[in-house]
Amino acid sequence: MAHYEKLGVFYLGTEGGEIGTEERNNYMLLNSRDLVTHAMCVGMTGSGKTGLGICLLEEAAMDGIPAIVVDPKGDMGNLLLTFPDLLASDFEPWLHPDEAEAEGLSLAELADKKAAIWRKGLADSDQDGERIRAMKQNADFALYTPGGQFGRPLSLEGLFQQPSSAVVGDTELFQEIVSTTATSLLHLVGIAADPVSSREHVLLSLLIRKAWLEGHGFSLASLIHWISKPPIATVGVMDIETYIPEKDRFALALRFNNLLASPAFAAFMEGEPLDIQSLLYTPQGKPRISILTLSHLADAERMFFVALLLNRIVTWMRSQQGTQSLRALFYMDEVFGYFPPVAEPPSKRPLLTLLKTARAYGLGIVLSTQNPGDIDYKGLSNVGTWFVGRLTTERDRTRLLEGIADEAIEGASKSELGNLIAGLKQRQFVMRPAKGGSPVLFRTRFCMSYLAGPLTRDQIRRLVKEQRSAGTYDGDTVSSPGVMHGYDSYGGAATSQVTPSVVRPRIPSPGGVSATETMAGVMPMSQESDSGSGLGMLTGLEEGVVKVAPQVSSGIAMSYIPGSPGQFYKPVLAGFLTVYYHDDKKGISHTEQVSRFTPLGGSVVPVDWRDALELDVELDDLVSDPPVGVLYAALPPEAKNKTSFTAWQRALVDTVWRGSELTLRRHKKLGLLAQPDESERDFVARVQLAARELRDKELDDIEDKYEKKRLAIEERLAKAGERVERVKDQARDAKRQTAISFGSAVLGSLLGRSLINQSTIYRSTTAAKSASRAQKAESQVGRAEESYGRIEQQLVLLEDEMKKELEAASERYETAVSDIDTTTVRPLKRDVVVNAFLVVWLPE
Repeated sequence: MAHYEKLGVFYLGTEGGEIGTEERNNYMLLNSRDLVTHAMCVGMTGSGKTGLGICLLEEAAMDGIPAIVVDPKGDMGNLLLTFPDLLASDFEPWLHPDEAEAEGLSLAELADKKAAIWRKGLADSDQDGERIRAMKQNADFALYTPGGQFGRPLSLEGLFQQPSSAVVGDTELFQEIVSTTATSLLHLVGIAADPVSSREHVLLSLLIRKAWLEGHGFSLASLIHWISKPPIATVGVMDIETYIPEKDRFALALRFNNLLASPAFAAFMEGEPLDIQSLLYTPQGKPRISILTLSHLADAERMFFVALLLNRIVTWMRSQQGTQSLRALFYMDEVFGYFPPVAEPPSKRPLLTLLKTARAYGLGIVLSTQNPGDIDYKGLSNVGTWFVGRLTTERDRTRLLEGIADEAIEGASKSELGNLIAGLKQRQFVMRPAKGGSPVLFRTRFCMSYLAGPLTRDQIRRLVKEQRSAGTYDGDTVSSPGVMHGYDSYGGAATSQVTPSVVRPRIPSPGGVSATETMAGVMPMSQESDSGSGLGMLTGLEEGVVKVAPQVSSGIAMSYIPGSPGQFYKPVLAGFLTVYYHDDKKGISHTEQVSRFTPLGGSVVPVDWRDALELDVELDDLVSDPPVGVLYAALPPEAKNKTSFTAWQRALVDTVWRGSELTLRRHKKLGLLAQPDESERDFVARVQLAARELRDKELDDIEDKYEKKRLAIEERLAKAGERVERVKDQARDAKRQTAISFGSAVLGSLLGRSLINQSTIYRSTTAAKSASRAQKAESQVGRAEESYGRIEQQLVLLEDEMKKELEAASERYETAVSDIDTTTVRPLKRDVVVNAFLVVWLPE
């Protein structure tokens, strides 16, 4: 494993050193949690800004972090161009003939050249095809084309359903979403409306607010009718006709009617439902990088889609549990026009809401632009990390530095930063860290994805076709009617939940063929009767025809399915039950409604509930009055005896009890148990987040533990360094003193024999002693340096020990999802309650 390959760390390139220091070649590693406080990337065309964004998203995929990528220009679809084998044949379909012609090469020759470039580029940045393969295994990649049928379309049908109760209960947020929705709709029909002064905006806001507060959504068609004939009498204190006359309302309704009738808008109504959780995870819970390409849309359509997408992300976010770990990313490749400094387009308010509040929910916002002079820096004050590429115009540099160069940036003045930014090369960036400190100069690594530029429609079609062939495309999956994925169409928590996975008895159909269970656990009614009633499954009963329904034992109810005169009715024994699942230890309290039907007549007695049928019949479907002009089959003699019904009911309860079992997913190590209404996708996502939170906490604890040790060793190292300098000074003084003493002795001896006296002898002795002291001082220097080296080695060993412990802790959480298993909850027999037990007459 490469030194940079560890969870929670994004490998973006190599450092070029802090500002003003000598160049280094360390890996440029970004703690993924720094993105919880958001990031901004700016740089002119050709700076490598798109490549940096793709590198960042590749690292998110490697770390299992899902992302929603808004791609106005069409470049981010390159994330799907990943070729683990790095063969020329992999590159060739994505090359442009014009490029080959310009280089005087054939497509095959150009493909060979591109493959060689990518192999070398990856090798130079310590990557290879296996890392590409690992990325594709760790995350799913999907390319969506809202409003376009040439790729993977997203449907906005149901877009205006009521938000979740959590959103409706937040008055300020609810009003913001109402206002943004109205602004987006008006923007789409060419009306730039002020939320306060525009009559059209006020009217739409009132209509939308009324519908949502009354608990239902609306469609564009219903909105047109409401505009024409408003369900409100007054606006403020003015009646509706005075406030906005009928002719003005008709003009507004006509605009929306033209929009509804246009083929371009019809394309927005086809495709997969726009569900935030589905954009972030596959049905199996695998993290997903969803690229929403908008390059094929008109400006008004882009703004409409982005604003409503942001609204839905806000409501989805508010339904999540808070976390300090990075849960997901929202990446926008070009924010120009969507977050201006003065104007208020529909996208600005929800984007500002995300920048202010998303960090509390672990949602990182990453924005990018090549127009730093036209963004709202005041709104971007919540952004922690800045990546700045080359900016050659003085205006852009000045505007940028005014926005971000403050006292928090250490080690560089505005002028120094300005000069540095102007001289940056391609793929070079200056990073302002989220936690302060000096800016860091770095060069981005080589992208694993092939950077082919904006994808054409034909290329997108090819990508979708390849995903279908490879079995990685799940866009054709359609949920069963009535089964939801735990989120309403507005991105919030749903009130109608996923039907739990319940193991029921296998009920054979009347013909002896095993019935097929649906996702909800209920048999579909596939057999058709001759009369076309859909209930013609009771064939083979004893033929005995009467015009009046035979009577059963007193105290036993009889009900009927409504039918037509002349139809032939046959009896079934029906039981409607509630199964209660309770497990205080597991925190489970769940109820399940069960119904069973078995033919009653002829040779069917005694009743065997194991051969019962499951019909799509509810108690509310039954009537107590017999239909007029129909014929009835005969009842068996046992139907006259009340004890028979008692025995049959007891047998039904026993059969349902023995066959009822609630199967739930769990993660034993993390102590997580899926709720009965929680889908596989949502539980796996919850496991991944819990593992990431525990991992982050453990990594923090390890770093804190070693930080204390590191500080203690560094303090010892500093003292040892001071001692080395001190003994070196002493050694130098000793050498100097020795030299002086020897010099004095030599000078005395040179003056002649007559001058040799006691003083000369003393000086010679002193010189010898000084030489001895100098030797001792030199020895002390050696020992001090050895001590310094030992302490320095302790620091190196401590850092290695910390790295190993961090890597081991990260590895413990890498396979968290694979540790998911299941557990079962069974009801007590007393928890199987019969709500109704009766004879039901069904038309054949």
